[in-house]
Amino acid sequence: MKRIQIYIDEETYENLRRESRRKGVSISEIIRESVQKKMSGKMDKMLRATDSVSGLWKDRRFDVDEFIRPARKDRRICS
Repeated sequence: MKRIQIYIDEETYENLRRESRRKGVSISEIIRESVQKKMSGKMDKMLRATDSVSGLWKDRRFDVDEFIRPARKDRRICS
């Protein structure tokens, strides 16, 4: 586990303190749970998006030199 420091306004602190007392856990635990919940939601969304396009081109055959290389020619430093 890593230790970090953050600055929060008084109102946020009071809300965290009340929630901490209500649940019987530390403010740090409330913050950890909130961050984890927020991040896992984003990861779930990203994984669903990835799954929805996975294998989309599996039945297509294409030549890299024919399609990709011309698109990158203008990005070369030296001709």
